[in-house]
Amino acid sequence: MGLSSGSGADSDEDARRTRIGVFGGTFDPIHRGHIEIARFALRHGDLNSVLVIPAGRPWLRDKPPTASPERRLEMAQLAVAEEDGLEVSDVDVVREGETYTADTLHDLSVRYDENVDFVLVLGADSALQMDNWQRSNELRNLCSVLVIGRPGETWPDNLPESHPAHGANFLEGPMLDVSATELRARLAAGEGVGDSVPADVERYIRRNGLYGSRKTGDEQNMVQTASGADRLLERAKELGALEFGDFTLTSGQKSSYYFDGRQLSLDPEGASIISQLFLEKIIEAGCEAAGGPTVAAVPIVGALMLRVWQENSSLTGFFVRPEKKEHGMGRQIEGSVKPGMKVAVFDDTVSTGGSLLEAIDAMQAFGCEVALVLCVLDRKQGGSDEVHRRGLPFVSFWEATPEGDLQITGS
Repeated sequence: MGLSSGSGADSDEDARRTRIGVFGGTFDPIHRGHIEIARFALRHGDLNSVLVIPAGRPWLRDKPPTASPERRLEMAQLAVAEEDGLEVSDVDVVREGETYTADTLHDLSVRYDENVDFVLVLGADSALQMDNWQRSNELRNLCSVLVIGRPGETWPDNLPESHPAHGANFLEGPMLDVSATELRARLAAGEGVGDSVPADVERYIRRNGLYGSRKTGDEQNMVQTASGADRLLERAKELGALEFGDFTLTSGQKSSYYFDGRQLSLDPEGASIISQLFLEKIIEAGCEAAGGPTVAAVPIVGALMLRVWQENSSLTGFFVRPEKKEHGMGRQIEGSVKPGMKVAVFDDTVSTGGSLLEAIDAMQAFGCEVALVLCVLDRKQGGSDEVHRRGLPFVSFWEATPEGDLQITGS
């Protein structure tokens, strides 16, 4: 089953066939070591492409993977999105029951045409155990085998012909010192894993609270808050929601930068990060409702309420108009908020604090206890000082320096 050039008619026929690598695994989570193996197999294994295939329910494991099959599939898709020649397949995730390689190869043969040859990409330890796999007698007719060994590792030449890896092509691969078990432990401890996991995958893990990455605890909360606030700042720059120059603000004050909070809160990723950051602080403060002044707070309220529903939290939303409506019910405060509730009041930006302070006044006049005030950016132009003067807890995730630069705060 090793690779060979062949000759004559057989060579012409081989040249017309497509060789697809089949690289399966738990990928819990997928990391740079996995990606490097797939790249190496593609470059050196005479393959046209490599399928990265997260297992559904791996039968060899005593315990199921920590993340669901769907989560591991999505992480794999993020990890190889920019990798030429690598593609993620859901073949094992969509199948019910335990994952067996024979089933994987059977299902792939249905999905692809008859001119495709499948090449199973394995580490040496796994390849040597193939004769113990379920329905191992079927594998030789379904695929050839490409073994990626560690540096200095050799491949035995005395495997019996009945062994599925007999005649496998062997390549000495790169040294990859990355452990998914260690990564899960680091994430649970609140540590960064950017050295071992693609940035998009790490953001996905933290956004979805995988592997205990959103456990409570002051130190871990600080790490996660900084990570989320940092990514939010990156996203603002990507969107052009943060620009530098000479600007005159609504308050009349001059600024060396301009921040369009609505552009960020109306962006899917921006809204997701803001709602996550806000919700963690709001829950910590024991609030029953959260909202802010129109129009800046409205998209944040919508994203926040969606996250509340998804996470089965208990919170209701509201927004505050500049003044009571002159028609309908004549309300200034919209939502299911009731007098006596502990509430959080927020805005995307605080400069002198005009609209935010008016919303705070309206909620207090309505009979609510303002237990927390939040914003994404504190411009340090007097608004937050007034909130502190009133004795109200205040949280911002970015803060302007006297020089006009922005820095991550998270408190």
